[in-house]
Amino acid sequence: MKIEVIGSGALGMLFGGMLAASGEEVAFWTRTAEQAATLRECGIVVKGQDDSVLHITPNTFTATPLAEAGENTRQDTPEWILLTVKQRHIDASLLSGMKARVGNNTKIACFQNGVGHIEKIKTSFGGNSVYAVITTEGAKREEGSVVIRAGQGATRIGIPGYSRFANLAESGVEKNEASKKAGESLVNRLQKAGFESFLSNDIDKEIYRKLLINAVINPLTALLRIPNGELLDGEDRAELIRQLCEEGIRVYQACSIPYDSDMHAIIADVCRSTSTNTSSMLKDVLEGLPTEVDYINGHLVEMARSVNLQVPGHETLWRLIRALPA
Repeated sequence: MKIEVIGSGALGMLFGGMLAASGEEVAFWTRTAEQAATLRECGIVVKGQDDSVLHITPNTFTATPLAEAGENTRQDTPEWILLTVKQRHIDASLLSGMKARVGNNTKIACFQNGVGHIEKIKTSFGGNSVYAVITTEGAKREEGSVVIRAGQGATRIGIPGYSRFANLAESGVEKNEASKKAGESLVNRLQKAGFESFLSNDIDKEIYRKLLINAVINPLTALLRIPNGELLDGEDRAELIRQLCEEGIRVYQACSIPYDSDMHAIIADVCRSTSTNTSSMLKDVLEGLPTEVDYINGHLVEMARSVNLQVPGHETLWRLIRALPA
């Protein structure tokens, strides 16, 4: 199977590298020429929690800057594109590069946090099947093309369909047998590569479950400058978690979005299972980079406003993160 990975951050290198190591035909399209050169020269090294080291040699994949993708490359389009960049990088330039690689039968798998990116991708590639990927894999870049697999999680894949806020129901993609078989094919490849993967029949619920988890954990860790597990220390932090969780549930109830009855316990479990992790938002803040808060807490605030609800906790976090100095 020909698989192309757009984005060479930790998650892209983890998934693309391990797929290449398992024998799949993998091509990386990077945002910069420097990223492509590093991959071509050094390959990818994946370090596991058990001190295992997997070295994926450069001859098992290709790496090219996305800016070099031209219309003349379309004759060799892939079966799958794994889009692993952050939401803020899905701009006109990236979409233009993608259009040079997306063929009539190319499926697109989106790995982004937050909500809103699926609509953007479907607007640009309405004739292609667009899948959402929800993963709890922990990956962080150590240096160059070295990736730490900080925690082995589960990866779920499915076609979104119901959300009136993201206009996904208007996408025109049917959850038919062909879509199911295509999703199963990718799941099988990921399982072969060493990922615990599943095809989800309710990916929408999982998207919004992850949205609320991220809306609680990410901004709090970013503001407090602490790893995930320390959010469970002390009553003040516990009260903040309760408030943010309850605000999110009220929004979901008003918007008729399904949610788990034990969302508070789920969030606490995530804090414990990822106790030493640095959230992606904290990482961005520490590195002086723009965060994804607009697509996470900002989206919850917009949803609340659309049904005349107030979510003061999420709105305050949204504005505080946006106000941090670059």
